[in-house]
Amino acid sequence: MIDNAVTPRRISFRFSNLTILRWAKWLAIVLLFALFYGRVVAELVADWYRYETFSYGFLVPFIAAYLVWQSRDRLKLISPKPSFWAAFPLLIALLLGLIGQAIGDVFSTRVSMIMALASTFYLLLGREFFKPLWFPLLYLMLMIPPPYVLIKNLTYHLRYLDAAHGANILEFLGIPVFVEAYFIHLPNMTLEVADVCSGMSSVFALFALGTVYAYFLPIRASLKVFLAVCTFPFAMAANLIRIVVIAVLAYNFGAIVFQSTFHWLTGTTVFLLALLMLISTGELLRRKFSLTVVRDAGRNEIAADFDSRDTSVVSSWLPHGVCIFVFTATLILANSLGNGQKMHLNSDLRLLVSPETHGLVQSKFPDLYQDANADEALSVVTTSQDENPIEVFVGYRGEQAGGIRLGSPKINFPEHWNSVWLKPANVEVAGDTSIRGTWMLTRKGNSARLVIYWYQIAEDTFSGEFENRIRQLQRAFLERRTDGAVVRIATPLLDGESVEQAQERLRLLSVQLYSRLTKILPA
Repeated sequence: MIDNAVTPRRISFRFSNLTILRWAKWLAIVLLFALFYGRVVAELVADWYRYETFSYGFLVPFIAAYLVWQSRDRLKLISPKPSFWAAFPLLIALLLGLIGQAIGDVFSTRVSMIMALASTFYLLLGREFFKPLWFPLLYLMLMIPPPYVLIKNLTYHLRYLDAAHGANILEFLGIPVFVEAYFIHLPNMTLEVADVCSGMSSVFALFALGTVYAYFLPIRASLKVFLAVCTFPFAMAANLIRIVVIAVLAYNFGAIVFQSTFHWLTGTTVFLLALLMLISTGELLRRKFSLTVVRDAGRNEIAADFDSRDTSVVSSWLPHGVCIFVFTATLILANSLGNGQKMHLNSDLRLLVSPETHGLVQSKFPDLYQDANADEALSVVTTSQDENPIEVFVGYRGEQAGGIRLGSPKINFPEHWNSVWLKPANVEVAGDTSIRGTWMLTRKGNSARLVIYWYQIAEDTFSGEFENRIRQLQRAFLERRTDGAVVRIATPLLDGESVEQAQERLRLLSVQLYSRLTKILPA
């Protein structure tokens, strides 16, 4: 009698403990994931809010959640079967996140987050459970803004294409026009195809919506991919129509076009026009190539209840234990890398252009280059021996980690300035030593400046940011330091002056600055 009375309590207590343990192992993984990627999510949301081009990112997680909800009935019938092979892609994803944190690359850390999320699901729930989740997880990639270097390059080329094709259409319409780079010269005014007029903002938003729209269409997978790819030409075609319409109105009515709300409204209509093109094409494909959707009800008959499989504490905790171990080890390593040495300069950067520097005198100059992430910076204008102004910027940061690093002169410009072309620079200093940098011609309206820039770590120079980051990664793991400097020197391209003459002016100052900077930077 006594045993029969106690047994139900023991069973109830044991069931309660198993339930708590079952929830505890999932909560532990969620907590570790949040500790490692919490700041990544916060910075990602901040970018959606800060940059209008990527504001569509707010919708992507909700769309992905809806896609998962659509598969809820199928997921209920699938029995989770952990797959330990997924521990390897999880480890790779976390290492990618570590590398991104070490070199301050936010894109790689964000990609790492989605990869780690997918690998965790695969590890804990298995292949059959992962099948309905692969597209929603992959779709989450679209909420990550592409690297700014890529966006800047695409925007740069789109501006040229829009100006060239827009001019061809205007000539076809009988409007006299002359194209110079991304400037469209009309008889009564000059139009500039600026970054915001390149149509880049419509491209990404349309691709995000077009991908999920194509996913739900009952057509072949190849046609779905084709429709998603079509979002790019649709967005560019709509933007080209906008440019032509504005140019025609400016030619006929003058600058009043830019003082009205029409110029602002056309930015919205570009996206709507491109979306209309996409939907029209999708409906055409659906009518001609529609497939009959047949649901396979028998494939999930082998499903079992989740709780019924959790009979062994070891078998239940083993995949979760592996996941917890990998995340914990990565967090420890990340903390170790994050506690690297913060270096300091040997002396003041102002000594680079002191009054004793061979006649270089500070003077006034508009639109100076700046970098808010620099711990210490020198931003002045000096005068060369031929009394032409030269802008000098040297930025130094003692630790470049956690997504905070020095900016790239290739993608950061003073307001309204843009690059026209870039070429490699190799400036000999002395003996076998040379500065490996980049020549860049920039322009704002009718003003042009020639720039030379490079990245410098001690005595080593790098022309590109990728080389610089690889070196920083090596130093982060071997020396636990990520300090470095960026040097940018610019001079106006005077009327009647050749690029070679301006290059010589910058070359002489580059040699002087490099020799002094090697003594100021920590070895």
